[in-house]
Amino acid sequence: MRKLLPLAFLLIFAPASGADKIESQLPAPVFTPALNFSAIERIAVQDGGRKKLFQTLAHEAIEELIGRPVFGGSPSLTDKPSGVKLAATDLYLSIWQFPEYWTSRPLVLVAYRPLRVAMGLNENEKHFSVQEISRSTRFHELLKTAVDLRHREKDTELTDIQKEAEIIEQRLNIFARIMASDRFLAILPHPKRADGKWLSIEGYQESLISGSGAQTYYPQAQFDAIRLDMDAALQAYRMRQPEAFENAARELQNSLRALSPNVYPAASALELEIQYNHTRPFGWAWMFYFPAAILGLFALKYPGRGIYAAAMTLFAAGLAMHVYGFALRCMIAGRPPVSNMYESVVWVGFGAVMFGLIFELRYMPRYFMICGASAGFACLVLVDEMPVIMGNVNAPGFEAQIKPLVPVLRDNFWLTIHVLTITLGYSAFMLAWFLGHITLFSHLFRPAERAEHRELHNFVYYAMQIGVLLLACGTILGGVWAYYSWGRFWGWDPKETWAFIALMCYIFVLHGRMAGWWGNFGLSVGAVVCFQAVVMAWYGVNFVLGNGLHSYGTGAGGEAYVISAVSIDALFTIASIIRRSTFKELAESAEPLGGSS
Repeated sequence: MRKLLPLAFLLIFAPASGADKIESQLPAPVFTPALNFSAIERIAVQDGGRKKLFQTLAHEAIEELIGRPVFGGSPSLTDKPSGVKLAATDLYLSIWQFPEYWTSRPLVLVAYRPLRVAMGLNENEKHFSVQEISRSTRFHELLKTAVDLRHREKDTELTDIQKEAEIIEQRLNIFARIMASDRFLAILPHPKRADGKWLSIEGYQESLISGSGAQTYYPQAQFDAIRLDMDAALQAYRMRQPEAFENAARELQNSLRALSPNVYPAASALELEIQYNHTRPFGWAWMFYFPAAILGLFALKYPGRGIYAAAMTLFAAGLAMHVYGFALRCMIAGRPPVSNMYESVVWVGFGAVMFGLIFELRYMPRYFMICGASAGFACLVLVDEMPVIMGNVNAPGFEAQIKPLVPVLRDNFWLTIHVLTITLGYSAFMLAWFLGHITLFSHLFRPAERAEHRELHNFVYYAMQIGVLLLACGTILGGVWAYYSWGRFWGWDPKETWAFIALMCYIFVLHGRMAGWWGNFGLSVGAVVCFQAVVMAWYGVNFVLGNGLHSYGTGAGGEAYVISAVSIDALFTIASIIRRSTFKELAESAEPLGGSS
Protein backbone atom coordinates (compact mmCIF):
# COMPACT_ATOMS: atom_id res chain seq x y z
CA MET A 1 0.00 0.00 0.00
CA ARG A 2 2.84 2.43 0.75
CA LYS A 3 3.92 2.43 -2.90
CA LEU A 4 0.58 4.06 -3.78
CA LEU A 5 1.36 7.17 -1.76
CA PRO A 6 3.20 9.01 -4.57
CA LEU A 7 0.14 8.47 -6.77
CA ALA A 8 -2.08 10.07 -4.15
CA PHE A 9 0.30 12.98 -3.66
CA LEU A 10 0.54 13.53 -7.42
CA LEU A 11 -3.18 14.15 -7.45
CA ILE A 12 -3.14 16.13 -4.21
CA PHE A 13 -0.41 18.61 -5.02
CA ALA A 14 -1.37 19.20 -8.65
CA PRO A 15 -4.29 21.52 -7.79
CA ALA A 16 -2.80 22.79 -4.55
CA SER A 17 -1.76 26.13 -6.03
CA GLY A 18 -4.68 28.41 -6.79
CA ALA A 19 -7.05 25.64 -5.85
CA ASP A 20 -10.17 27.81 -5.76
CA LYS A 21 -9.68 29.09 -9.32
CA ILE A 22 -8.88 25.67 -10.70
CA GLU A 23 -11.77 24.06 -8.88
CA SER A 24 -14.28 26.37 -10.53
CA GLN A 25 -13.09 25.11 -13.93
CA LEU A 26 -13.37 21.41 -13.05
CA PRO A 27 -16.48 19.35 -13.80
CA ALA A 28 -18.56 18.90 -10.66
CA PRO A 29 -20.69 15.84 -10.02
CA VAL A 30 -24.46 15.97 -9.89
CA PHE A 31 -26.30 13.95 -7.27
CA THR A 32 -29.83 13.74 -8.64
CA PRO A 33 -31.84 11.99 -9.91
CA ALA A 34 -31.38 8.78 -7.95
CA LEU A 35 -29.83 5.84 -9.79
CA ASN A 36 -30.44 2.10 -9.50
CA PHE A 37 -27.08 0.54 -8.57
CA SER A 38 -28.29 -3.07 -8.24
CA ALA A 39 -26.77 -4.22 -11.55
CA ILE A 40 -23.36 -2.64 -11.12
CA GLU A 41 -23.23 -3.72 -7.47
CA ARG A 42 -23.61 -7.35 -8.58
CA ILE A 43 -20.45 -7.25 -10.68
CA ALA A 44 -17.80 -9.53 -9.20
CA VAL A 45 -14.34 -8.17 -8.36
CA GLN A 46 -11.20 -9.98 -7.30
CA ASP A 47 -9.87 -8.15 -4.26
CA GLY A 48 -8.14 -9.08 -1.03
CA GLY A 49 -7.62 -12.67 -2.05
CA ARG A 50 -11.24 -13.47 -2.85
CA LYS A 51 -13.97 -12.75 -5.39
CA LYS A 52 -16.50 -10.31 -3.92
CA LEU A 53 -19.28 -8.02 -5.05
CA PHE A 54 -18.45 -4.54 -6.30
CA GLN A 55 -21.01 -3.46 -3.69
CA THR A 56 -18.90 -5.06 -0.96
CA LEU A 57 -15.67 -3.53 -2.23
CA ALA A 58 -17.23 -0.06 -2.39
CA HIS A 59 -18.77 -0.40 1.07
CA GLU A 60 -15.47 -1.51 2.63
CA ALA A 61 -13.44 1.21 0.90
CA ILE A 62 -15.82 4.04 1.82
CA GLU A 63 -16.22 2.88 5.41
CA GLU A 64 -12.45 2.72 5.82
CA LEU A 65 -12.11 6.16 4.24
CA ILE A 66 -14.77 8.15 6.09
CA GLY A 67 -15.73 5.86 8.99
CA ARG A 68 -19.23 5.07 7.78
CA PRO A 69 -20.80 3.66 4.60
CA VAL A 70 -22.96 6.74 3.91
CA PHE A 71 -21.77 10.26 3.14
CA GLY A 72 -23.79 13.45 3.50
CA GLY A 73 -26.78 14.71 5.39
CA SER A 74 -24.88 17.68 6.83
CA PRO A 75 -24.13 21.00 5.09
CA SER A 76 -20.72 21.05 6.79
CA LEU A 77 -19.64 17.92 4.92
CA THR A 78 -20.43 18.85 1.33
CA ASP A 79 -22.10 21.45 -0.83
CA LYS A 80 -24.41 18.97 -2.55
CA PRO A 81 -28.21 19.49 -2.39
CA SER A 82 -29.55 19.53 1.16
CA GLY A 83 -30.91 16.22 2.44
CA VAL A 84 -29.26 14.09 -0.28
CA LYS A 85 -27.05 11.28 0.96
CA LEU A 86 -24.56 9.27 -1.04
CA ALA A 87 -24.43 5.55 -0.33
CA ALA A 88 -21.10 3.77 -0.61
CA THR A 89 -21.45 2.70 -4.25
CA ASP A 90 -22.56 6.16 -5.36
CA LEU A 91 -19.70 7.89 -3.54
CA TYR A 92 -17.14 5.36 -4.82
CA LEU A 93 -18.18 5.99 -8.44
CA SER A 94 -18.26 9.75 -7.85
CA ILE A 95 -14.69 9.78 -6.50
CA TRP A 96 -13.62 7.61 -9.43
CA GLN A 97 -15.20 9.89 -12.02
CA PHE A 98 -14.70 13.29 -10.32
CA PRO A 99 -11.45 12.92 -8.31
CA GLU A 100 -10.47 16.59 -8.55
CA TYR A 101 -13.79 17.62 -6.99
CA TRP A 102 -13.47 15.23 -4.05
CA THR A 103 -9.87 16.09 -3.15
CA SER A 104 -11.13 19.38 -1.72
CA ARG A 105 -14.09 17.89 0.17
CA PRO A 106 -13.88 16.75 3.83
CA LEU A 107 -13.85 12.99 3.27
CA VAL A 108 -10.96 11.55 5.24
CA LEU A 109 -11.65 10.57 8.85
CA VAL A 110 -9.09 11.85 11.37
CA ALA A 111 -10.67 10.61 14.59
CA TYR A 112 -7.70 10.98 16.94
CA ARG A 113 -7.83 14.47 18.43
CA PRO A 114 -4.11 14.74 19.41
CA LEU A 115 -3.20 13.98 15.79
CA ARG A 116 -5.51 16.74 14.56
CA VAL A 117 -3.82 19.16 16.93
CA ALA A 118 -0.34 17.98 15.90
CA MET A 119 -1.22 18.38 12.21
CA GLY A 120 -2.54 21.90 12.73
CA LEU A 121 -6.09 20.95 11.74
CA ASN A 122 -9.33 22.11 13.32
CA GLU A 123 -9.49 20.01 16.46
CA ASN A 124 -13.29 20.24 16.60
CA GLU A 125 -13.76 18.58 13.21
CA LYS A 126 -13.22 14.93 12.33
CA HIS A 127 -13.27 14.90 8.52
CA PHE A 128 -10.80 16.72 6.31
CA SER A 129 -10.03 16.95 2.63
CA VAL A 130 -7.16 15.13 1.00
CA GLN A 131 -5.63 18.50 0.16
CA GLU A 132 -5.78 19.73 3.78
CA ILE A 133 -4.04 16.62 5.05
CA SER A 134 -1.39 16.62 2.35
CA ARG A 135 -0.42 20.23 3.10
CA SER A 136 0.41 19.44 6.73
CA THR A 137 4.19 19.31 7.01
CA ARG A 138 3.82 17.84 10.48
CA PHE A 139 1.89 14.92 8.99
CA HIS A 140 4.74 14.17 6.58
CA GLU A 141 7.26 14.42 9.41
CA LEU A 142 5.28 11.94 11.52
CA LEU A 143 5.08 9.51 8.61
CA LYS A 144 8.79 9.81 7.83
CA THR A 145 9.68 9.18 11.48
CA ALA A 146 7.39 6.15 11.62
CA VAL A 147 8.85 4.69 8.42
CA ASP A 148 12.41 5.25 9.66
CA LEU A 149 11.63 3.54 12.96
CA ARG A 150 9.99 0.59 11.20
CA HIS A 151 12.99 0.13 8.93
CA ARG A 152 15.52 0.55 11.70
CA GLU A 153 13.99 -2.00 14.05
CA LYS A 154 11.19 -4.38 13.11
CA ASP A 155 9.50 -4.55 16.52
CA THR A 156 9.82 -0.85 17.35
CA GLU A 157 6.82 0.46 19.29
CA LEU A 158 5.49 3.65 17.70
CA THR A 159 3.72 6.40 19.59
CA ASP A 160 -0.06 6.63 19.36
CA ILE A 161 0.20 9.72 17.15
CA GLN A 162 2.58 7.94 14.77
CA LYS A 163 0.27 4.92 14.57
CA GLU A 164 -2.71 7.16 13.82
CA ALA A 165 -0.68 8.99 11.16
CA GLU A 166 -0.06 5.63 9.47
CA ILE A 167 -3.81 4.99 9.48
CA ILE A 168 -4.38 8.33 7.74
CA GLU A 169 -1.76 7.32 5.19
CA GLN A 170 -3.76 4.13 4.57
CA ARG A 171 -6.88 6.21 3.99
CA LEU A 172 -5.06 8.41 1.48
CA ASN A 173 -4.01 5.26 -0.33
CA ILE A 174 -7.61 4.04 -0.35
CA PHE A 175 -8.61 7.33 -1.96
CA ALA A 176 -5.82 6.84 -4.54
CA ARG A 177 -7.04 3.32 -5.33
CA ILE A 178 -10.61 4.50 -5.82
CA MET A 179 -9.42 7.34 -8.01
CA ALA A 180 -7.37 4.90 -10.12
CA SER A 181 -10.02 2.16 -10.35
CA ASP A 182 -9.28 1.75 -14.06
CA ARG A 183 -5.99 0.24 -12.93
CA PHE A 184 -7.00 -1.51 -9.69
CA LEU A 185 -10.58 -2.74 -10.24
CA ALA A 186 -9.99 -6.36 -11.27
CA ILE A 187 -13.24 -7.30 -13.03
CA LEU A 188 -11.91 -9.41 -15.94
CA PRO A 189 -11.93 -13.06 -14.79
CA HIS A 190 -9.27 -15.59 -15.67
CA PRO A 191 -10.55 -17.65 -18.61
CA LYS A 192 -9.86 -21.09 -17.12
CA ARG A 193 -8.53 -21.20 -13.54
CA ALA A 194 -10.81 -20.54 -10.58
CA ASP A 195 -7.76 -19.38 -8.59
CA GLY A 196 -6.27 -17.42 -11.50
CA LYS A 197 -5.48 -13.73 -11.47
CA TRP A 198 -8.19 -11.33 -12.61
CA LEU A 199 -7.26 -8.15 -14.48
CA SER A 200 -8.54 -4.60 -14.60
CA ILE A 201 -9.45 -2.86 -17.85
CA GLU A 202 -6.24 -0.82 -17.86
CA GLY A 203 -4.19 -3.77 -16.61
CA TYR A 204 -5.43 -5.85 -19.54
CA GLN A 205 -4.55 -3.11 -22.01
CA GLU A 206 -1.06 -2.76 -20.54
CA SER A 207 -0.52 -6.52 -20.75
CA LEU A 208 -1.46 -6.44 -24.44
CA ILE A 209 1.11 -3.72 -25.09
CA SER A 210 3.84 -5.39 -23.04
CA GLY A 211 3.10 -8.83 -24.50
CA SER A 212 3.01 -10.44 -21.02
CA GLY A 213 0.64 -13.16 -22.16
CA ALA A 214 -2.72 -11.68 -21.24
CA GLN A 215 -3.59 -11.43 -24.94
CA THR A 216 -4.38 -15.13 -24.71
CA TYR A 217 -7.14 -14.41 -22.20
CA TYR A 218 -9.84 -13.27 -24.63
CA PRO A 219 -10.18 -12.17 -28.24
CA GLN A 220 -9.65 -8.46 -28.83
CA ALA A 221 -13.22 -7.99 -30.03
CA GLN A 222 -14.61 -9.46 -26.79
CA PHE A 223 -12.42 -7.19 -24.68
CA ASP A 224 -13.38 -4.14 -26.75
CA ALA A 225 -17.06 -4.91 -26.11
CA ILE A 226 -16.43 -5.03 -22.35
CA ARG A 227 -14.58 -1.72 -22.48
CA LEU A 228 -17.43 -0.09 -24.41
CA ASP A 229 -19.96 -1.38 -21.86
CA MET A 230 -17.88 0.04 -19.03
CA ASP A 231 -17.49 3.41 -20.76
CA ALA A 232 -21.23 3.56 -21.43
CA ALA A 233 -22.07 2.82 -17.79
CA LEU A 234 -19.63 5.44 -16.48
CA GLN A 235 -20.81 8.02 -19.02
CA ALA A 236 -24.43 7.46 -17.98
CA TYR A 237 -23.36 7.79 -14.34
CA ARG A 238 -21.58 11.09 -14.96
CA MET A 239 -24.62 12.45 -16.82
CA ARG A 240 -26.95 11.02 -14.17
CA GLN A 241 -29.12 9.15 -16.69
CA PRO A 242 -31.01 6.45 -14.71
CA GLU A 243 -32.28 4.28 -17.55
CA ALA A 244 -29.07 4.39 -19.60
CA PHE A 245 -26.96 3.69 -16.50
CA GLU A 246 -29.05 0.71 -15.43
CA ASN A 247 -29.08 -0.80 -18.93
CA ALA A 248 -25.34 -0.32 -19.47
CA ALA A 249 -24.50 -1.74 -16.04
CA ARG A 250 -26.67 -4.81 -16.68
CA GLU A 251 -25.07 -5.32 -20.09
CA LEU A 252 -21.62 -5.03 -18.52
CA GLN A 253 -22.54 -7.56 -15.84
CA ASN A 254 -23.79 -10.07 -18.41
CA SER A 255 -20.77 -9.54 -20.66
CA LEU A 256 -18.32 -10.13 -17.84
CA ARG A 257 -20.06 -13.36 -16.81
CA ALA A 258 -20.06 -14.54 -20.42
CA LEU A 259 -16.26 -14.16 -20.58
CA SER A 260 -15.72 -17.15 -18.30
CA PRO A 261 -18.95 -18.69 -16.94
CA ASN A 262 -17.11 -21.50 -15.14
CA VAL A 263 -14.80 -19.11 -13.27
CA TYR A 264 -17.20 -16.25 -12.61
CA PRO A 265 -19.03 -16.65 -9.26
CA ALA A 266 -22.48 -18.16 -9.51
CA ALA A 267 -25.38 -15.73 -9.32
CA SER A 268 -26.70 -17.57 -6.24
CA ALA A 269 -23.39 -17.01 -4.43
CA LEU A 270 -23.46 -13.30 -5.22
CA GLU A 271 -27.06 -13.07 -4.01
CA LEU A 272 -26.00 -14.50 -0.65
CA GLU A 273 -23.54 -11.65 -0.26
CA ILE A 274 -26.21 -9.15 -1.33
CA GLN A 275 -28.48 -10.53 1.40
CA TYR A 276 -25.71 -10.30 3.99
CA ASN A 277 -24.84 -6.72 3.05
CA HIS A 278 -28.43 -5.48 2.91
CA THR A 279 -29.79 -7.32 5.95
CA ARG A 280 -26.95 -6.61 8.40
CA PRO A 281 -28.17 -9.55 10.52
CA PHE A 282 -25.77 -9.00 13.44
CA GLY A 283 -26.98 -5.41 13.78
CA TRP A 284 -30.56 -6.63 13.95
CA ALA A 285 -29.61 -9.38 16.40
CA TRP A 286 -28.27 -7.02 19.08
CA MET A 287 -31.27 -4.76 18.59
CA PHE A 288 -33.43 -7.74 19.62
CA TYR A 289 -31.12 -8.89 22.43
CA PHE A 290 -31.12 -5.51 24.17
CA PRO A 291 -34.90 -5.20 24.76
CA ALA A 292 -35.00 -8.93 25.57
CA ALA A 293 -32.55 -8.35 28.43
CA ILE A 294 -34.49 -5.28 29.65
CA LEU A 295 -37.81 -7.11 29.58
CA GLY A 296 -36.15 -10.06 31.33
CA LEU A 297 -35.20 -7.75 34.20
CA PHE A 298 -38.80 -6.54 34.40
CA ALA A 299 -39.93 -10.19 34.42
CA LEU A 300 -37.90 -10.69 37.62
CA LYS A 301 -39.85 -7.88 39.25
CA TYR A 302 -43.22 -8.79 37.74
CA PRO A 303 -43.35 -12.59 37.40
CA GLY A 304 -46.40 -12.69 35.14
CA ARG A 305 -46.24 -14.67 31.91
CA GLY A 306 -46.79 -11.76 29.53
CA ILE A 307 -43.53 -9.90 30.09
CA TYR A 308 -41.50 -13.11 30.18
CA ALA A 309 -43.10 -14.36 26.95
CA ALA A 310 -42.32 -11.04 25.24
CA ALA A 311 -38.72 -11.22 26.46
CA MET A 312 -38.30 -14.78 25.20
CA THR A 313 -39.83 -13.85 21.84
CA LEU A 314 -37.30 -11.05 21.36
CA PHE A 315 -34.54 -13.35 22.61
CA ALA A 316 -35.52 -15.98 20.01
CA ALA A 317 -35.69 -13.34 17.27
CA GLY A 318 -32.20 -12.13 18.15
CA LEU A 319 -30.87 -15.69 18.11
CA ALA A 320 -32.52 -16.34 14.75
CA MET A 321 -30.84 -13.28 13.21
CA HIS A 322 -27.55 -14.29 14.86
CA VAL A 323 -27.72 -17.77 13.31
CA TYR A 324 -28.84 -16.35 9.97
CA GLY A 325 -25.88 -13.95 9.87
CA PHE A 326 -23.46 -16.68 10.86
CA ALA A 327 -24.78 -19.06 8.21
CA LEU A 328 -24.55 -16.40 5.50
CA ARG A 329 -21.04 -15.39 6.50
CA CYS A 330 -19.78 -18.98 6.56
CA MET A 331 -21.35 -19.75 3.16
CA ILE A 332 -19.88 -16.59 1.63
CA ALA A 333 -16.42 -17.22 3.08
CA GLY A 334 -16.57 -20.98 2.50
CA ARG A 335 -14.97 -21.63 5.88
CA PRO A 336 -15.69 -21.70 9.61
CA PRO A 337 -15.29 -18.53 11.73
CA VAL A 338 -11.64 -18.89 12.77
CA SER A 339 -10.11 -15.93 10.93
CA ASN A 340 -9.88 -12.88 13.20
CA MET A 341 -11.11 -11.15 16.33
CA TYR A 342 -14.34 -10.01 14.67
CA GLU A 343 -15.43 -13.56 13.93
CA SER A 344 -14.37 -14.86 17.32
CA VAL A 345 -16.39 -12.16 19.11
CA VAL A 346 -19.48 -13.02 17.04
CA TRP A 347 -18.97 -16.73 17.77
CA VAL A 348 -18.41 -16.18 21.51
CA GLY A 349 -21.60 -14.12 21.68
CA PHE A 350 -23.47 -16.88 19.87
CA GLY A 351 -22.11 -19.51 22.27
CA ALA A 352 -23.13 -17.46 25.32
CA VAL A 353 -26.66 -17.03 23.91
CA MET A 354 -26.97 -20.76 23.18
CA PHE A 355 -25.75 -21.76 26.64
CA GLY A 356 -28.13 -19.24 28.14
CA LEU A 357 -31.02 -20.70 26.15
CA ILE A 358 -30.17 -24.30 27.12
CA PHE A 359 -29.93 -23.46 30.82
CA GLU A 360 -33.04 -21.29 30.62
CA LEU A 361 -35.09 -24.12 29.14
CA ARG A 362 -33.72 -26.49 31.78
CA TYR A 363 -34.21 -24.35 34.90
CA MET A 364 -36.56 -21.49 33.79
CA PRO A 365 -35.02 -19.01 36.23
CA ARG A 366 -35.03 -15.97 33.84
CA TYR A 367 -31.44 -15.19 34.87
CA PHE A 368 -29.89 -17.29 32.09
CA MET A 369 -32.01 -15.61 29.44
CA ILE A 370 -31.08 -12.17 30.76
CA CYS A 371 -27.37 -12.97 30.86
CA GLY A 372 -27.38 -14.72 27.49
CA ALA A 373 -29.14 -11.78 25.85
CA SER A 374 -26.75 -9.35 27.57
CA ALA A 375 -23.72 -11.32 26.35
CA GLY A 376 -25.09 -11.45 22.80
CA PHE A 377 -25.82 -7.72 22.90
CA ALA A 378 -22.37 -6.85 24.28
CA CYS A 379 -20.50 -8.91 21.67
CA LEU A 380 -22.52 -7.86 18.64
CA VAL A 381 -22.72 -4.16 19.47
CA LEU A 382 -18.95 -4.30 19.98
CA VAL A 383 -18.23 -5.67 16.51
CA ASP A 384 -20.97 -3.54 14.93
CA GLU A 385 -19.94 -0.21 16.42
CA MET A 386 -16.52 -0.40 18.10
CA PRO A 387 -14.26 0.14 15.06
CA VAL A 388 -15.97 3.44 14.31
CA ILE A 389 -16.09 4.43 17.99
CA MET A 390 -12.34 3.85 18.22
CA GLY A 391 -11.86 5.90 15.07
CA ASN A 392 -9.84 3.07 13.58
CA VAL A 393 -11.88 1.11 11.08
CA ASN A 394 -8.64 -0.36 9.76
CA ALA A 395 -7.86 -2.17 13.01
CA PRO A 396 -7.31 -5.70 11.70
CA GLY A 397 -8.52 -7.35 14.86
CA PHE A 398 -12.04 -5.94 14.59
CA GLU A 399 -12.46 -5.75 10.83
CA ALA A 400 -15.71 -7.16 9.52
CA GLN A 401 -14.36 -7.83 6.05
CA ILE A 402 -14.57 -11.43 4.87
CA LYS A 403 -11.08 -12.52 3.92
CA PRO A 404 -9.49 -15.85 3.00
CA LEU A 405 -7.60 -17.70 5.71
CA VAL A 406 -3.85 -17.39 5.95
CA PRO A 407 -2.06 -20.58 4.79
CA VAL A 408 -1.51 -22.01 8.29
CA LEU A 409 -5.27 -22.04 8.89
CA ARG A 410 -6.43 -23.57 5.61
CA ASP A 411 -7.78 -27.09 5.42
CA ASN A 412 -6.78 -27.77 9.02
CA PHE A 413 -9.37 -29.87 10.81
CA TRP A 414 -7.64 -29.80 14.19
CA LEU A 415 -7.19 -26.05 14.19
CA THR A 416 -10.85 -25.45 13.34
CA ILE A 417 -12.05 -27.73 16.13
CA HIS A 418 -9.52 -26.21 18.54
CA VAL A 419 -10.56 -22.60 17.88
CA LEU A 420 -14.30 -23.28 18.01
CA THR A 421 -13.99 -25.35 21.20
CA ILE A 422 -11.77 -22.95 23.10
CA THR A 423 -13.90 -19.94 22.16
CA LEU A 424 -17.03 -21.81 23.29
CA GLY A 425 -15.22 -22.06 26.61
CA TYR A 426 -14.93 -18.27 26.54
CA SER A 427 -18.70 -18.18 25.87
CA ALA A 428 -19.47 -20.18 29.00
CA PHE A 429 -17.15 -18.00 31.05
CA MET A 430 -18.79 -14.87 29.66
CA LEU A 431 -22.16 -16.25 30.74
CA ALA A 432 -20.69 -16.97 34.19
CA TRP A 433 -19.27 -13.42 34.23
CA PHE A 434 -22.71 -11.89 33.66
CA LEU A 435 -24.27 -14.24 36.21
CA GLY A 436 -21.52 -13.29 38.64
CA HIS A 437 -22.40 -9.63 38.23
CA ILE A 438 -26.07 -10.29 38.91
CA THR A 439 -25.04 -12.26 42.01
CA LEU A 440 -22.75 -9.49 43.28
CA PHE A 441 -25.43 -6.93 42.49
CA SER A 442 -27.85 -8.95 44.61
CA HIS A 443 -25.32 -9.04 47.46
CA LEU A 444 -24.72 -5.31 47.06
CA PHE A 445 -28.35 -4.17 47.08
CA ARG A 446 -30.27 -7.17 48.49
CA PRO A 447 -27.89 -8.52 51.15
CA ALA A 448 -30.62 -10.29 53.11
CA GLU A 449 -31.97 -12.39 50.20
CA ARG A 450 -30.08 -15.57 51.08
CA ALA A 451 -32.29 -17.92 49.05
CA GLU A 452 -31.82 -15.79 45.95
CA HIS A 453 -28.06 -15.74 46.54
CA ARG A 454 -27.89 -19.51 46.85
CA GLU A 455 -29.80 -20.01 43.60
CA LEU A 456 -27.58 -17.56 41.75
CA HIS A 457 -24.41 -19.19 43.12
CA ASN A 458 -25.55 -22.51 41.73
CA PHE A 459 -26.15 -20.97 38.30
CA VAL A 460 -22.65 -19.43 38.31
CA TYR A 461 -21.24 -22.82 39.27
CA TYR A 462 -22.96 -24.62 36.37
CA ALA A 463 -21.68 -22.12 33.79
CA MET A 464 -18.12 -22.30 35.17
CA GLN A 465 -18.15 -26.10 34.97
CA ILE A 466 -19.03 -26.00 31.26
CA GLY A 467 -16.37 -23.36 30.63
CA VAL A 468 -13.61 -25.33 32.34
CA LEU A 469 -14.49 -28.48 30.39
CA LEU A 470 -14.48 -26.69 27.03
CA LEU A 471 -11.36 -24.61 27.73
CA ALA A 472 -9.44 -27.71 28.85
CA CYS A 473 -10.51 -29.66 25.75
CA GLY A 474 -9.75 -26.70 23.50
CA THR A 475 -6.28 -26.28 24.98
CA ILE A 476 -5.51 -29.98 24.46
CA LEU A 477 -6.81 -29.82 20.89
CA GLY A 478 -4.59 -26.79 20.35
CA GLY A 479 -1.63 -28.94 21.35
CA VAL A 480 -2.69 -31.59 18.82
CA TRP A 481 -2.91 -28.93 16.12
CA ALA A 482 0.49 -27.50 17.15
CA TYR A 483 2.03 -30.98 16.84
CA TYR A 484 0.72 -31.39 13.28
CA SER A 485 1.59 -27.82 12.23
CA TRP A 486 4.80 -27.03 14.11
CA GLY A 487 6.08 -30.43 15.23
CA ARG A 488 5.68 -29.83 18.97
CA PHE A 489 2.74 -30.21 21.33
CA TRP A 490 3.54 -27.26 23.61
CA GLY A 491 5.97 -24.38 23.31
CA TRP A 492 4.87 -21.71 25.83
CA ASP A 493 3.79 -19.37 23.06
CA PRO A 494 1.99 -16.31 24.57
CA LYS A 495 -1.41 -17.59 23.40
CA GLU A 496 -0.76 -21.07 24.82
CA THR A 497 0.57 -19.64 28.07
CA TRP A 498 -2.40 -17.36 28.70
CA ALA A 499 -4.94 -20.04 27.76
CA PHE A 500 -3.27 -22.25 30.39
CA ILE A 501 -3.27 -19.41 32.95
CA ALA A 502 -6.99 -18.75 32.35
CA LEU A 503 -7.78 -22.45 32.79
CA MET A 504 -5.77 -22.65 36.02
CA CYS A 505 -7.53 -19.55 37.40
CA TYR A 506 -10.96 -21.13 37.05
CA ILE A 507 -9.80 -24.54 38.30
CA PHE A 508 -8.28 -22.82 41.33
CA VAL A 509 -11.59 -21.06 42.11
CA LEU A 510 -13.65 -24.23 41.69
CA HIS A 511 -11.32 -26.40 43.77
CA GLY A 512 -11.00 -23.68 46.40
CA ARG A 513 -14.77 -23.72 46.80
CA MET A 514 -14.90 -27.51 47.10
CA ALA A 515 -12.00 -27.47 49.59
CA GLY A 516 -13.80 -24.91 51.75
CA TRP A 517 -11.24 -22.14 51.26
CA TRP A 518 -14.09 -19.78 50.39
CA GLY A 519 -17.84 -20.01 50.12
CA ASN A 520 -20.37 -19.40 47.40
CA PHE A 521 -19.78 -15.65 47.46
CA GLY A 522 -16.09 -16.25 46.76
CA LEU A 523 -17.09 -18.43 43.82
CA SER A 524 -19.10 -15.55 42.30
CA VAL A 525 -16.23 -13.12 42.88
CA GLY A 526 -13.96 -15.61 41.14
CA ALA A 527 -16.32 -15.83 38.14
CA VAL A 528 -15.98 -12.06 37.69
CA VAL A 529 -12.27 -11.71 38.46
CA CYS A 530 -11.10 -14.77 36.49
CA PHE A 531 -12.74 -13.49 33.34
CA GLN A 532 -9.94 -10.93 33.16
CA ALA A 533 -7.57 -13.84 32.43
CA VAL A 534 -9.87 -14.79 29.54
CA VAL A 535 -9.76 -11.18 28.34
CA MET A 536 -5.97 -11.34 28.37
CA ALA A 537 -5.85 -14.68 26.54
CA TRP A 538 -8.50 -13.60 24.04
CA TYR A 539 -7.79 -9.91 23.54
CA GLY A 540 -4.56 -9.02 25.33
CA VAL A 541 -2.29 -11.50 23.55
CA ASN A 542 -3.50 -10.24 20.17
CA PHE A 543 -3.81 -6.54 20.87
CA VAL A 544 -1.34 -5.82 23.67
CA LEU A 545 1.46 -8.37 23.23
CA GLY A 546 0.95 -8.86 19.48
CA ASN A 547 3.62 -11.49 18.97
CA GLY A 548 4.15 -15.23 18.91
CA LEU A 549 3.20 -18.00 16.52
CA HIS A 550 -0.44 -16.93 16.74
CA SER A 551 0.40 -13.52 15.26
CA TYR A 552 -1.92 -14.15 12.29
CA GLY A 553 -4.76 -13.14 14.59
CA THR A 554 -3.22 -10.00 16.04
CA GLY A 555 -4.51 -6.46 15.80
CA ALA A 556 -4.29 -3.10 17.45
CA GLY A 557 -6.55 -0.58 19.07
CA GLY A 558 -9.02 -0.13 21.89
CA GLU A 559 -6.68 -0.74 24.82
CA ALA A 560 -7.95 2.34 26.65
CA TYR A 561 -11.54 1.11 26.42
CA VAL A 562 -10.63 -2.35 27.68
CA ILE A 563 -8.53 -0.98 30.56
CA SER A 564 -11.38 1.38 31.54
CA ALA A 565 -13.92 -1.47 31.49
CA VAL A 566 -11.66 -3.72 33.56
CA SER A 567 -11.08 -0.92 36.09
CA ILE A 568 -14.81 -0.23 36.48
CA ASP A 569 -15.41 -3.95 36.86
CA ALA A 570 -12.78 -4.15 39.60
CA LEU A 571 -14.34 -1.21 41.48
CA PHE A 572 -17.77 -2.88 41.33
CA THR A 573 -16.32 -6.15 42.66
CA ILE A 574 -14.51 -4.39 45.50
CA ALA A 575 -17.69 -2.49 46.42
CA SER A 576 -19.61 -5.79 46.55
CA ILE A 577 -16.98 -7.36 48.81
CA ILE A 578 -16.97 -4.37 51.16
CA ARG A 579 -20.75 -4.28 51.24
CA ARG A 580 -20.99 -7.97 52.11
CA SER A 581 -18.39 -7.66 54.85
CA THR A 582 -20.80 -5.35 56.70
CA PHE A 583 -23.37 -8.15 56.80
CA LYS A 584 -21.27 -10.95 58.29
CA GLU A 585 -24.21 -12.17 60.29
CA LEU A 586 -26.03 -12.91 57.03
CA ALA A 587 -23.13 -14.83 55.49
CA GLU A 588 -24.29 -17.97 53.75
CA SER A 589 -23.65 -21.40 55.18
CA ALA A 590 -21.04 -23.67 53.63
CA GLU A 591 -23.59 -26.33 52.66
CA PRO A 592 -22.79 -28.27 49.48
CA LEU A 593 -23.83 -26.78 46.16
CA GLY A 594 -26.63 -28.34 44.18
CA GLY A 595 -25.55 -30.47 41.26
CA SER A 596 -22.42 -32.53 40.76
CA SER A 597 -18.94 -31.08 40.96
